[in-house]
Amino acid sequence: MTIRIFDFSDGFTSATAPSPVGVESSAFSRYASDAAYVTAEGTAENGDAYYNTTDNKVRIYENSAWVENASFEA
Repeated sequence: MTIRIFDFSDGFTSATAPSPVGVESSAFSRYASDAAYVTAEGTAENGDAYYNTTDNKVRIYENSAWVENASFEA
């Protein structure tokens, strides 16, 4: 998933596509698996997120399940 930031302060005159930006993996706690997260944190609640170091993906706990939100290239 790529996040794009649009700058509308130029009066909509720019025809240049914005540069892609992503979420840095360092912004998240790092665990090897969902089970490792729960072991370390004690539980998982909706909105909890961590960086899965095995799959190189951000995982978010949503409605009683872990879902993948984004992937990162090393």
